[in-house]
Amino acid sequence: MTKEAFEGKLNALVPQPDPEITAALFAFGQELGQEEAYDGVRELLNSMSFVSRHFSAVTTQSVYEIIQHGSAALPGEMVAAAVYLENGNTLQDVAEMADLGMLMCFHCPRDMEELSPLALCVVTEGGHSRCFHTLHFGAFDPDTALRSARQYAHDRQISVTDALLSLTTDMVLDANGGAKKILVGGDPDMTQALSAVFSRCPAAAARLTFDADRSQTAVEYNPLWLELRQKQGPAQSGMQLTV
Repeated sequence: MTKEAFEGKLNALVPQPDPEITAALFAFGQELGQEEAYDGVRELLNSMSFVSRHFSAVTTQSVYEIIQHGSAALPGEMVAAAVYLENGNTLQDVAEMADLGMLMCFHCPRDMEELSPLALCVVTEGGHSRCFHTLHFGAFDPDTALRSARQYAHDRQISVTDALLSLTTDMVLDANGGAKKILVGGDPDMTQALSAVFSRCPAAAARLTFDADRSQTAVEYNPLWLELRQKQGPAQSGMQLTV
């Protein structure tokens, strides 16, 4: 992608584009492409487009400006940065988090039209509820996931909650499944932040409930996410709604 094309697309996404910041982001994207062997410029655009559609204008502007405050946020860190900024963290806070590697490997949008696959997840077992989040909303069926987790829990004599925390999107139990695991259990700060912004923006698509005691699941959609999905159209969203 040419510098001119990048500038035109990026400047259309932010409320107050700045020539120096845009140029710095283009250079950063080119550097990523050389170091990581992928299209860093396009990845940055994908992430900024995601942020501009799922978060407030103030948050979008702040994510754009992170590069002025120390370490630039990687494409896979921009969405995480946006969640924290939307929840009230300062730009300096988030820049420091990026510098410390606290935002790494969150979510890297696949294209400029992607709808958020982030969702809150509540697991109830033994009368107690625990909150997590997922990066894979729409990529697995909640009922199938709960049935699989219950079977694994029975076979391996573990809790259903622990089974869900090790379950991957292809319904395989793998404690080392990494990014393929349907639940993120080791980042309570992000779960709390997503919960706090749930009603303010479409960043979190839904709140899923896995009730192991009753063998039931439920999906509470974020109305703002549904509104965004309708605007983009089902063909663009690539997601099927879960009843």
